[in-house]
Amino acid sequence: MGRDRTRSGGPGRFIVLDGIDGCGKSTQAEWLVGALRESTGGEVLHLREPGSTEVGEAIRRILLSRELALGPAVEALLFAAARRQMLDEVVAPALEAGGTVVCERFHASTFAYQAVAGGLDEDSVIALLADWAGAPSPDLIVLLDVDVEAAGERRGAAGDRIEDRGRDFQRRVAAGYRRYAERAPNVAVVAGDGPPERVSEAVMCEVQRVL
Repeated sequence: MGRDRTRSGGPGRFIVLDGIDGCGKSTQAEWLVGALRESTGGEVLHLREPGSTEVGEAIRRILLSRELALGPAVEALLFAAARRQMLDEVVAPALEAGGTVVCERFHASTFAYQAVAGGLDEDSVIALLADWAGAPSPDLIVLLDVDVEAAGERRGAAGDRIEDRGRDFQRRVAAGYRRYAERAPNVAVVAGDGPPERVSEAVMCEVQRVL
């Protein structure tokens, strides 16, 4: 996973927020984007995975549909395709222009959901994620570490196909994120169970290190 540290050479910054469903990453991403826009005065993009491009949103609908049965290998490939489209179409140009990109989810999600929780061979997934010649990689990956039960309560009853897999699956996902943090560079683990304002302060503290 060492390739996560290799960037495209652009002057911008690429920051990822990741974690299990219900960890609060969308809220934290919104707050972070607002704070960065205010403090830097520059362009700050807020992206999500899968999505953020026409191709990515089409893939997102496939991945989250309850009408389709997809195995973890197919999921991993679809996530990778959506991600590469986003990198080429949106992230790379923004970084080259000196902007900041804040993205919800990235490689850690594929490792946690499809490899550790989904049962795919971890080394095979790592190889898939490493094959990104010329593509930008994050300057910082913030993993929001939260209690699985608390995250389930935040999420509520309504969920998509992946969120509906139950608490045992989410526990394996949480373990996958912790394993990713042990193996990958440039990862900061932030406790996400406290008041959102305090979590935001901790996230910003980590982000300031790469600005």
